[in-house]
Amino acid sequence: MGTIRPSTLLSLIGVLLIGLYVVTASASSRLQSTLSDSPSAGQGGERPHVVKRSIQSCSSSFEYFCLNHGQCMYLVDIKSHHCKCEKGYHGPRCAIPELLVQPMAEEQVIVIIFCVALLIIGLSAVLYFCCKWHKKNRCSGQQKRHGYKGVQTA
Repeated sequence: MGTIRPSTLLSLIGVLLIGLYVVTASASSRLQSTLSDSPSAGQGGERPHVVKRSIQSCSSSFEYFCLNHGQCMYLVDIKSHHCKCEKGYHGPRCAIPELLVQPMAEEQVIVIIFCVALLIIGLSAVLYFCCKWHKKNRCSGQQKRHGYKGVQTA
């Protein structure tokens, strides 16, 4: 096995850091384009056909029908009670919590890239010094076997 020169090691670290930058930059741009392309209410895209229904307030006997601060509604056309859920809940009675996913902030991405870069540099340094230590020990072992034999007396 050949020795690793410091310039080779630094080149490898540079390539890894550039690769990390390219990956995070492309992921960040894809995430931003996905968020900006998703149609929100009232913006482009096809929406399903919605029929206006007659709605009344629920009677007092249905005061606790909706959970998690949902608003009870009685749909007259289909003679059924439904709930208008607050943000963070869904389901027929607003009992199911929604998993809200928020994109990572730019500062978080920068911190992660910095930590990964430090980790790569640290691992590279450990690898370099281990190779150097191994070479030194291997060479000193060969010198002991083939080195000074001493003076022989007759």
